[in-house]
Amino acid sequence: MKIWDGFVRIYHWSQVVVLGSLWYTAEEGLMELHFTLAYLLMALLLTRILWGFIGSDTARFSHFLGSPQSVINYLKTSHTNGLHYSKGHNPAGGYMVLALLLLLLVQLVTGLFSNDDILSEGPLAYLVSYDTSGFLTRIHHLNFDLILGFTAVHVIAVILYRLKGVNLILPMFTGKVDLDETEPKMKHPFKAWIIFAVISVFIYFIWADEVISYLF
Repeated sequence: MKIWDGFVRIYHWSQVVVLGSLWYTAEEGLMELHFTLAYLLMALLLTRILWGFIGSDTARFSHFLGSPQSVINYLKTSHTNGLHYSKGHNPAGGYMVLALLLLLLVQLVTGLFSNDDILSEGPLAYLVSYDTSGFLTRIHHLNFDLILGFTAVHVIAVILYRLKGVNLILPMFTGKVDLDETEPKMKHPFKAWIIFAVISVFIYFIWADEVISYLF
C-alpha cells in the first residue's frame, strides 16, 4: 500500500539535509550560504504547510491530527498489542510532525529579524529595533535547541519501532508499507512542486536575489 506521496518523501529528506547544512554554515560563519539555505527551507516548509491542506490524504493535517484522547488510546494500544504500521502518521507521530513544523516556522521567522552583531542580519531586521532584533536572535538560537531535542525524540522513536520489527525509514524512501487496508488517496507531487516553484520565485525576488547573486 502506498502511504506517502513523492513530495512528502522528498520534503522529509530535504529537511534533514538542509537543517544539517544550516547548522554547519552557522557554525562556520558562512552566512550568505546560510541565508540561501534558509530561503530554500522556507519555500519547502510553506509548500509542506499548504500541502497539509490540499495534498494527499496522509499529508493532510486533518488526517493525522486527532484529539488528545486518540493519542492516549494509541499509546495504550501500542503498549498492550505492540507497535505496528499505521496508514500514515500515527496519532502520536502526527503531533510530533506538527511540533516540528511549528518550530521550523519559528526558526525561519526569527531568522528574518536576527543579527550577529557584526556583519550579517536578516532581511527584515531593519523593521525592528536593535533590542528587538537581539531578542529574536536569542529566540532563534534557543529554538534551534528545541528543534534538536524534538528531532532526537523522533529518531529515538524510529529506532524503538525498528527494534520492535517496524521499519519506518524504508517507507519514507519507497512510500509503501505492507497493510491490508483501504489505500489512501494520493495527489500527484507535480502539483506540490508547482507551488514550491511559485513560492521560491517569490522569495527570490523579495529577499534572496542579492544573496544568491553574491554566491554565484
